Amino acid sequence: MQCPNCNHEAPQSDFGDGLQCPSCGAFYAKALAAKQRREAQQAEQTPVTAEPAQPTPPPVKKKSAGFKLAADHVEVATRGLNGAQPVVVVDVQMRFWSMVVFMVKWSLAAIPALLILMFIVAAIVSVAGVWFATLLK
Repeated sequence: MQCPNCNHEAPQSDFGDGLQCPSCGAFYAKALAAKQRREAQQAEQTPVTAEPAQPTPPPVKKKSAGFKLAADHVEVATRGLNGAQPVVVVDVQMRFWSMVVFMVKWSLAAIPALLILMFIVAAIVSVAGVWFATLLK
């Protein structure tokens, strides 16, 4: 696997679970996106040709048996969707108290959903009870 940032070439196992370059420390997905943006900007500055140049992912020489590369998932995720670009969330950085406030809001928002589900279950049980009572008569 080759790092799009520093062109360091190593087996995928050296990049680790987060696909972070062992040489420069850049995350593979972020560095690849930045490289593609740079290439797109350069393509906009060059004169327009008959076929627009499309950025290609770096060549992959060896796949490990236990892991699929992000490029494989991109092909599957965008199959049949023109212009679709999949998004991979690598990390979410949130302060502790912001997370606490978020979770409190989330739990408060779940109360109306719980009430709606209780009304639906009560309606189903009452209809089933009436139906069962008519069968026993």
